[in-house]
Amino acid sequence: MDELEAVRELLSEPAPTAETVASGRARLQALLAVPAMPAVQPERRRYRASRVVWPGRWWRPVRNGLIGAAAAIAVALAVAVPSNSLRISPDAGEELPSARQVLLTAASAMAKAPSDGAYWRTGVVTGQLFLSPDRRYVIERRSEREIWLRRYGGRDRWTGRYLGAHPASARDEQAWREAGAPGRWRYPADVAGLGRISPQALVQAAPGVQQGGIHRVGWRNADGILTKRLATWKALGSIPADPARLRAFLVGAIARENGAYVGREMEAELRETCLELITALPVPPEVRAAAYEILASIPGMRAEGRVTDPLGRTGQALGYQVVKEGRLTDERLVIDPGSGLPLAQQTSDTSRTADGRDVEVGYFTAYQQIGWTDEEPTP
Repeated sequence: MDELEAVRELLSEPAPTAETVASGRARLQALLAVPAMPAVQPERRRYRASRVVWPGRWWRPVRNGLIGAAAAIAVALAVAVPSNSLRISPDAGEELPSARQVLLTAASAMAKAPSDGAYWRTGVVTGQLFLSPDRRYVIERRSEREIWLRRYGGRDRWTGRYLGAHPASARDEQAWREAGAPGRWRYPADVAGLGRISPQALVQAAPGVQQGGIHRVGWRNADGILTKRLATWKALGSIPADPARLRAFLVGAIARENGAYVGREMEAELRETCLELITALPVPPEVRAAAYEILASIPGMRAEGRVTDPLGRTGQALGYQVVKEGRLTDERLVIDPGSGLPLAQQTSDTSRTADGRDVEVGYFTAYQQIGWTDEEPTP
């Protein structure tokens, strides 16, 4: 699906008012009055909004809201204009693109991604934010891991390293110094309210050594619907690339695993399985593109604007809520619409320090590498 098809999909949204149509037509005529600009490659599109900087607080959108109806009609009228003059990036004063538009643009880009190589390579950085055992400050801990899956013969490989832990912000660092600047933290058996940390865990500030070896479990993940069951390359080949057929395939897989969900429950499960396809499984780019199209059809995802992810990369944030342990939890997907690649997934919650300060805790996965490569694994 190309950009024009994505734009046509957007036209299924409610029609704008007559005043909006007139405003959009006037802006389009003004646009056509200026000399044509060179074609803009997707990865170079830039949204005019400030960035937020990690760490210190979870990613925060600079601007909220859906694409304005005036911008939508301007884009709709521009369908008749040569594609190299179509500008999806909003001008100053215009609102950001909707979650639907971001996802459809990512689907179009993903469909053009490389589809073969010697290895399927996945590199991630995972991190957690949690309170110190004395609840005086927030600690950030990170690890990295890379997996190389060989499609035809040979052995799969993995490498990984613990990257260390440190106070999450300047304010947390001050409280850490006041507590004696410890280099390790021993947690109690009761860690309720501290964040995602195991009971009686020992957290070290110093990073660990590089490790690696033979990877024996493929893409298995006990928490995933598809990654739990599709254990062979042949099974992956059974996944359809047509969005309608893929949706039916995923609904069937969800029903077999967890029972027959309906309504919002099925939509939530469907969203999670689509994210599995996009981030965790070595499927063709057309399948991942179809997963983005399904995500674009599921309500509940909201555009949160341009943000900076934990690795300092800029992308578009899409927020949504899931039910975990009986309560709603905020989650966020950050993607690069120009390449279609996911940049990060993040789950956040709120906790409180001993002195009554509300702080954000949670965890994230940032994707450094996802896709095919002919490079050899690091020894």
